[in-house]
Amino acid sequence: MTTDALAIDALSIRPSPIALLRRTEAGIRFDHAISSGRLHRIRSGVYVDAAEWERTPPWDRDVARIHAFALKSPGTVFVLESAAALYTLPVLGKPRHLHARAATASGARLTRDVQWHHTSDEPDVTEAPGIAATSPIDTIVDLARTRHPAIARAAADALIRKTRINVATLLSANDARISGRGRSAARWPLSTATGRVETPLESVSLCVIEWLGFEPPELQVEFALPDGSIARADCYWPSVDVIGEADGREKYSLDGSIPEDRMWSEKRREDALRRQARGVARWTWDDLRHPETMRQILRTAGVPEVAPTRSELLRTLRPLI
Repeated sequence: MTTDALAIDALSIRPSPIALLRRTEAGIRFDHAISSGRLHRIRSGVYVDAAEWERTPPWDRDVARIHAFALKSPGTVFVLESAAALYTLPVLGKPRHLHARAATASGARLTRDVQWHHTSDEPDVTEAPGIAATSPIDTIVDLARTRHPAIARAAADALIRKTRINVATLLSANDARISGRGRSAARWPLSTATGRVETPLESVSLCVIEWLGFEPPELQVEFALPDGSIARADCYWPSVDVIGEADGREKYSLDGSIPEDRMWSEKRREDALRRQARGVARWTWDDLRHPETMRQILRTAGVPEVAPTRSELLRTLRPLI
């Protein structure tokens, strides 16, 4: 990777969101704490406060599990979904395994809950105290080469939004690798990524819209409202004057709850947007899981169909979301 690329590869590895305790640490009566239910084991010899663990959301638990493995296996370099999670990049679905780099091809295997991977290319590695992962750029290229394109697209969108890394840098990193495996497959999610997408739901929505054969929308279009305020639509099709809104609970909060004031504010925003265009299409995660439902939503709103359906990509997407 060039010096310029390294200079903008700015995401840091996040620490464990919950304190990890080791049985070897002095001053803690582990046996009593475990038997009384005050400690919860997340890996052999690594524990967390049980009450705090119950309050920790699933995505933070995944990051804690990665850090717990790093405690037990110093020097591990995490890759793919595990690396993405450490950078707070979106990971679709619920990862079943941790993913780490194997030093040799023979080491590429599944051992209990850890999938070890080996490639002929030597990745750039980002290090933090007690943990390491492939760089954000290498992580995105790995995802684009080996995972469903919607997974890579969501992560690439988030990376571009959070940093000064751009599409050209990602494509260059992909083309520069010695191994050609997955190079062509990676080009679509890398080339279509954009920093104008604000949530994983919007990223996956754009994938489904394209794979259903509909015209691609403009993103984050602003509308001036009569009261002088500005409302921004997730998607807009100017050719037919239709607004599109991806309706996910993450619009309101991180934990899925909807504070009443935020819900009311969002409702007023959407009501105002409806008065700015000829038509409005709204959809949810569940609609994306059922492509025919999504197709009907877009058709009813009047969004033009301009290309054939990519049925295989839609079929293989459903289990991931």
